[in-house]
Amino acid sequence: MKEKILSVFFVVVLFFFFILGMVIKDKDISKYERRKLTTKYDLKKDAFNNLENYLADQFPFRNTFLSLYSFFDRVFLGNKENNNIYIKEDYLIEKNYPLKEKSIKEFSEKINTIVSKYLTNNHIFYSLIPDKSYFLEDKGYQKLDFSKMVKQLEEEITIPYMDIFSFVQLEDFYKTDIHLKQEAYDDVIKEISKNFNFSLQNDISWKKQSYDKFYGATYAKGAFLSKPEKLNYYTNYWIENAQVWHLEYGYKKVYDVEKLESTDSYSIFLSGPSALIEIYNPTANDEKELILFRDSFSSSLAPLLIPYYRKITLIDLRYISMEEVAKRITFVNQDVLFLYNTILLNESNLLKVKIS
Repeated sequence: MKEKILSVFFVVVLFFFFILGMVIKDKDISKYERRKLTTKYDLKKDAFNNLENYLADQFPFRNTFLSLYSFFDRVFLGNKENNNIYIKEDYLIEKNYPLKEKSIKEFSEKINTIVSKYLTNNHIFYSLIPDKSYFLEDKGYQKLDFSKMVKQLEEEITIPYMDIFSFVQLEDFYKTDIHLKQEAYDDVIKEISKNFNFSLQNDISWKKQSYDKFYGATYAKGAFLSKPEKLNYYTNYWIENAQVWHLEYGYKKVYDVEKLESTDSYSIFLSGPSALIEIYNPTANDEKELILFRDSFSSSLAPLLIPYYRKITLIDLRYISMEEVAKRITFVNQDVLFLYNTILLNESNLLKVKIS
């Protein structure tokens, strides 16, 4: 009798949520998960293949149930990792493990190929930004051997290494995103200026702007347990007068404020992913140029370097081949910095460079 009552209760609950899901208006986009959700429109096109995704995407109180599951898994079952995410001091930390030595070697060979083939008359460094897992304790967590990784790179790459690990702390990152906050780059810029021989301007009048509803890329992976956080961006005379050209969509502003309300608010910085960006500073006091081979971290760094360069070129080799870049850019007498987050080094196959 008891089993029959439980079975009936279970069926009633499922039916209730099914009816509730049909009554509640479908959500088209999940800002938290940064993706389009399956809707009734998709069901009409192909009900057989889309039904499962529709029920999962539009299930009532879906985020709440995921949060409860994650809480139970971490607190009651004692699992430090859930959905490939660790949580330390409210920071969502994506697991980057194991160290792929073949990928590190491939990264080195690609850097060396670019240097030997195209950068024979430039001032060049490479540098790394540690991912958040760098700040996890060695015991109890699966994390890269960062010392081993850096040592391997120093042995293999033919250009000087600019070490900035000591200038980055866990609190410099967003809690719900992999990226550094823009204000965290002060010491990094000092190190860049030291290596590329330019003087920092102490009289710059910075204007701080803030957005209070930032949900980072790891927010959903953390099962919606975190609160939205503040995203700051900084502007000045040079940034406001800079001209920014994208290979994909022409001229844009340095800060694309409309992106703040998109599925990826971090795209406010230089409008998000782009294969090739050229930033012109018509009011620069110097004729210096910077070539920045980069990933998404440099989107928030590059604006802060605008006062010091006449032109900054950002190249993301995940979206454009080096051969295509060489057709568009003449490499002569520029400062050149290869700056990558350690997550990408473990996936260096993404860089479109033919090793020679």
